Amino acid sequence: MSEENYKQILGKLESKASLKQAIYRSTAEVFGQTKNILSKIATRLHADYTPIDPSVEVNYKENNQFEAQLKFSGDMLMLSMHSNVFNFDEAHSIFQSNYVKADKSLSYCGVIYVHNFLADSIKYNRLADEGSLIARILINKEKHFMVEGEGALGFLYEDFEANVITEEKLTDILERSILLCLNTDLLLPPFAQIKDVTLHQKQTMVAGSGYPTGKRLGYLFSSEIQQNS
Repeated sequence: MSEENYKQILGKLESKASLKQAIYRSTAEVFGQTKNILSKIATRLHADYTPIDPSVEVNYKENNQFEAQLKFSGDMLMLSMHSNVFNFDEAHSIFQSNYVKADKSLSYCGVIYVHNFLADSIKYNRLADEGSLIARILINKEKHFMVEGEGALGFLYEDFEANVITEEKLTDILERSILLCLNTDLLLPPFAQIKDVTLHQKQTMVAGSGYPTGKRLGYLFSSEIQQNS
């Protein structure tokens, strides 16, 4: 190996590998904080609503270090942290901000996903059921963040430079996510769409406790809109 190549490798390890490890640690800390907040929300909802209607189940569960869930009645809010670190496409508007222009390493982010699934999809392991991505939280090494998502979550936290992780902001994101779940009803598919079925499909449905089902929020992230165009 040439000395020049070796020096470049050392330089890349310093500028990329160490950076990504730092971002991973920041994202893991934020994810831990997010799980704690979701657990507190679950405890409060359980205490306040169970006396009103004990049949409505509210509980929090941590599946592993990368995933946690809040069950509230027929809905499941699922938090998951990606173990990798990402950067944006060169055309992304984030590179126009003075914050990132001053230090391009600030554009590298860890990701926390917020999904909505039907609770029965998890309970009966209906693998064909669809969930919806409500939001994703992008966090850099300085714990600045932005959110891409549905409803107000699509614009409230766009300013990468101004938004720094706090318990108050994470609570707001989670509460808005829960409201999005509650405001999205399960719609029947058109009759003609499901009237023809094979015996194998029907047997599979019975084993999975029903027809494949999913909640669709009916939105696209900006990147999906650009792809479709």
